Formats: sequence, structure tokens, C-alpha cells
Amino acid sequence: MELQKAKELVVLAGRQLVEAGLIARTWGNVSCRVSATRFVITPSGRAYETLTPEEVVAVNLEDGSYEGEIKPSSEKGIHAEAYKHRPEVNFIIHTHQLNASMVSPLGLDVPVRDPAAAQIIGERVPCARYGLPGTGKLKKAVAEALEQWKNSRAILMAYHGALCLGRDYDEAFRVASELEKVCRDFVLHRYREISGGEEVGEDQLRDYFVAKASGKAVAGFPHFLYNSEREGDSFKLYIKASEEEPFPGGEGDFIRCRLLEPGPGEEERFPEAEIHRRIYRRYKDIRAIRHGLAPDIVAVSRTGRELRPLLDDFAQLIGVSVRVAQNGGNPGSAEEIARKLKGRYAVLLRGNGALCCGPSRGDATAALMVMEKGCKALIGTSLFGRVRPINFLESALMRFVYLTQYSKKAAAK
Repeated sequence: MELQKAKELVVLAGRQLVEAGLIARTWGNVSCRVSATRFVITPSGRAYETLTPEEVVAVNLEDGSYEGEIKPSSEKGIHAEAYKHRPEVNFIIHTHQLNASMVSPLGLDVPVRDPAAAQIIGERVPCARYGLPGTGKLKKAVAEALEQWKNSRAILMAYHGALCLGRDYDEAFRVASELEKVCRDFVLHRYREISGGEEVGEDQLRDYFVAKASGKAVAGFPHFLYNSEREGDSFKLYIKASEEEPFPGGEGDFIRCRLLEPGPGEEERFPEAEIHRRIYRRYKDIRAIRHGLAPDIVAVSRTGRELRPLLDDFAQLIGVSVRVAQNGGNPGSAEEIARKLKGRYAVLLRGNGALCCGPSRGDATAALMVMEKGCKALIGTSLFGRVRPINFLESALMRFVYLTQYSKKAAAK
């Protein structure tokens, strides 16, 4: 393929991945084969929404060398292995999509039961052994999976995500879409086996998880604690925020609150503001907060259990664990919520979802996306009795690298 055309396709694919929710922030990567000896790939740590063809990097297939000052994705090695093992493959997307990520911590190969799906994706989706992102260990594990399952066009990577292979752009995205269905069906099939339930769906799966995870599940209805954004010595509390518009800018969509103390009448009308105030006062690096009430997040919050990373992007973006705090807007519970955020960008609230934070709106939103995936992974893997989080030291290392390198790159773009 002509070099410029390949770069333009990679840029287009990156934007499509973000729009489809298959990646968050700068996670995931895209590549396109140019010739027998070269491919182009997305750069390291740059936002896909603003990526240009000039930033896409050409890489030598054999030795991983490249020209110019822009570094290619740290995952260039796994793309190179796929191109070497599969000469018919010309386009690759590495995703962190929801259902594939959910089953990846199991480390199990996933059978493809639907014949129509098998025509697109292969009869089995192998799972490569775990390795830290960008390492030779992960590259070797992917190579082994590619070698063992020569007809599969999707590879799961333990605790990490998926590699979707296509003869062209369109086929790679078809594989990614089909992989979501296959992984969802894999988990629901397991639920049907162990529960004996006739009705099978995500709602039943969540209820089953909560019942098994805790004998004293928190009851009641979730209450929205609003989103917010720090501005100087005050913050905006978005009282009319929604999933579609988490930070609306219209008149009456937000109130402005002081950082040091509540304004007149604020405590009576918006007691939730105290939670945001305590967080901003305690952590200078946090500048945006989103309250996540996705069903999977609420289900995990109802168990009252601390959440540890089952996915490496969770460890990087959120931290080594997510603690649980009491839910409420009074000063005592607000202070507990703020305190339990130390060293992390999310905290679970008993029965009321999670607060997800970050240095910007984008960071808080990405943390929320990863939080939902982490909760979904816990719910799904619990059916198999194999909930084994990433170990603390590796989680801490990934968090450190993210904070000192990748988050700064993304923020600069």
C-alpha cells in the first residue's frame, strides 16, 4: 500500500476506535502493512482525536527500527509478530474493548460456538500469557498464540486487551465487533451453566454476582452526586450533567462553588458539593470529577468490596486499588471519600457507584471508562472462580510510568 494512504487509514481507524468506545485515552494502537518489510503504526502517547498522518510512524518489520523523532507505539513488537506470522494480514487494531477485556484476566482460550462468527473470527480465540505492556515477554506470548492458532483472527492478551487482524481495514473492525459478541456469549453461557437460570442477561448476571459476593449487599437506589471541574479558587458543580453531556455549559446547567467554604444556601440545596470540595482541597492534581453510575459499577459498589486491577490500563489510570467509602454529602463522609482517594483516581461509594477523577475532563472520563471495564471484568471472572488481580508491584510500576510519562504526553496534545 502507498505510504500516505496507509497513514491516513491508521488515523481514521484511531478516531473510529475512540468513537466506538473500543479504547480510552491513548490505550490501544493501530497499524497498516505498507510492504513486505514495513508497516506504519500510531505513535506513543498521542491522542487519537487530534492525530495527523504526519505523526504516524513507519517501522521496519524485522528489527523495529524507525526514522524521525516521533516514537512509535510501545506495542509495535506485537504488531510485527502478527505481520510475520500472518502474511495475509494487512491491518491490525489492538483494542481495550469492553467484553474482550472482561474475559482476558481468565487467561482462557475462548471457543467460538456460532458458525457465522467462526467464519469471521475463527473457531477459537486464544489468550496469550500475561506480560507487562510493551515488553519482550508480551511480544513472545503473542507470537506463541499466533503460532499455535493459525486460523484465529483475534488474540486475547491476559489482563490487557485484544489484537484484531484483518486483510484490510474493514475486516479488522468486523473482527473486533464479532469478538465483543463472542466474549459476551462466553460469559453468559457460563452463567447459565452455574446458575441454572432460564432468563439470561446482564441484569441477571449482576444480581447473581452481588448475591454471591456479599451476604449484606447495600440496598437502595443510587443517587447522582454530580460532576464537577475545578477553576482557580472555585469549582463548577454540573447539576444537569448527563452521560451524553457530562460537563454542560448552558445557563443553569451548573453552579459555581467556593473551594474554602460553602456559599449561602449551598449546604441545604446541594450538600453533594461538599464531597467535591474536600477532594479538590486535598489533591491539587485533581481538576475534574465524574460520578459513575453504570450498572456494573453500581453492582460492585453494592458489595462493599475493594476493587483491585484485573486490567493493566486500570492499574495505570486509576491505581493499585479502589477503596470503598460511605456514601453521603455530610462533612464526615465527604472527608472519608476524599481520604480514600489518596494515590488513586477513583473511589467506590457503598451502593452508589464510584467517583472517578483526574487532572482534566479527559482524564476523569477515561478513568470512568476504565472503572466500568474493571467492574465488568470482576463480575465476569467471578463466574469462573478465577479472580486473580495483577500483583501489587506490577500495578504500582504501571501507575508510576503512567503518571510520569504517558499522562503528560496526552495532556500536552
